[in-house]
Amino acid sequence: MPPGLLETLAERGVPPVPEELNERVHQRLNRALVVGQLIDLAVGGLPFVAVRFFRAIVHFIESTFTGRFESDRGDRTREAP
Repeated sequence: MPPGLLETLAERGVPPVPEELNERVHQRLNRALVVGQLIDLAVGGLPFVAVRFFRAIVHFIESTFTGRFESDRGDRTREAP
């Protein structure tokens, strides 16, 4: 039976760190990673949080003026009196 992928990888050694991987490369890589994470946060995370917060504020104002607590649950139960 031929050896599997994991067995083949287990027999290979880890290559040494290349000499050209210096501080400048680390700084460029870290900068690119931070920029990518900030873009991901700005495009995905903040709009999600803003929408959830806005929905909570609207629900609070609505329940304050109407005096009724409406549930979004499927079984239409109320979480609070």
